[in-house]
Amino acid sequence: MRAACIALMLALAFPASAAPPPEVQARNVRVFDKAWSLVARRYWDRDLHGLDWAAERARFLPAARDAEGSHALYAAINAMLDRLGDSHVYAVSPERRAFSRAAGEGESGFGFDAYEADGRWVIRAVEAGGPAARAGMQIGWTLLAVNGGPVNVDSHFGDSDMATLLLSDETGKRHTLRLTGEPLSPRPSRRARMLPGGVLLLAFDQFAPGDDRWLRREITEASEPSAIILDLRENEGGEAEVLDRIAGLFVAGRQVVLRLNARTERRERSSGDVIWPGPLALLIGPRTASAAEALAAFLDETGRAQTVGERTAGALTAGVEHRLPDGGRLTVAEYDIRTPAGTRLEGVGLTPRHVVKPTLAQARSGVDPALAKAVAVVRADRRDQGAGGVISSSPPNAL
Repeated sequence: MRAACIALMLALAFPASAAPPPEVQARNVRVFDKAWSLVARRYWDRDLHGLDWAAERARFLPAARDAEGSHALYAAINAMLDRLGDSHVYAVSPERRAFSRAAGEGESGFGFDAYEADGRWVIRAVEAGGPAARAGMQIGWTLLAVNGGPVNVDSHFGDSDMATLLLSDETGKRHTLRLTGEPLSPRPSRRARMLPGGVLLLAFDQFAPGDDRWLRREITEASEPSAIILDLRENEGGEAEVLDRIAGLFVAGRQVVLRLNARTERRERSSGDVIWPGPLALLIGPRTASAAEALAAFLDETGRAQTVGERTAGALTAGVEHRLPDGGRLTVAEYDIRTPAGTRLEGVGLTPRHVVKPTLAQARSGVDPALAKAVAVVRADRRDQGAGGVISSSPPNAL
């Protein structure tokens, strides 16, 4: 999924002042046309939502052809792809792929996180002791500009890179921060913690190979938990096969987890043996996307778990990755997705059964009212079931 949040920092792509040499233009056109044609041939909606795709090519080709550098080229490609309004249609430049691989080995940047909401980039987390925190950035501020231009999700900053950020606080007062990137403390993508009363809290930030085995191990090795809470608030999705295996840890039988539709319907079903039939709650929020949304919707619709938190990202189609001529990658949504009950979440999101949004003061102080509510919910379920009770439940690609 094309990230709706930024964890490092994003910059303005400045327009080129003159056309590049003919050989660069020819290369740019090859990359652009490959992306355009793959979408035309592989996108799940053969009518492309009524877009005149040839006209879209003509509209964005000049900017792509005359781009000086990969950043400007991919900005033009993604501007065209954005016309489809699909979370799983996007292109990633070779440089950004390389940067992402390097960041996976050890993150660096400015130490804050932001997400787009109603056309605004809102600061949602600031790392203690990082460059942004030292400069005075606060959760809840709005990021207005970077280096004098709009926020661009396709750019990135790393160690020793510098940028000037313009932000506004909750009163409307503006703040200019000049930041220099530096190495940041990595956060594990899987986290387990036993809460008071024997409630096992399991947080994981992707659906990657091994995540199902990690969940199984944490649950089976826990000392008789009374309930389980899955924290999906930082989970932006992953592989459908992993989703199926994780769903199978909590529901019996091969139940339909999601419905994938293009010219025909394909059904993904849960797999494996149930290891936890007891009280279960899921924490979800604006960053919960794709496979994480699918799991939350499946467990909520079947009544197997209660969802707590905020509405999810609404990014649920099935993307397949393709290689572009310059080494970049294009993801194309080759399937639309519905929940088992037939609900489409793309562009809408899943509203949790228990809506809990922290106040600005709570977010800044680290208070977590959604987690407190989830603990109360599973404890109530535990009391209703009695010790050892069971919650009943009714009878592919990257997500």
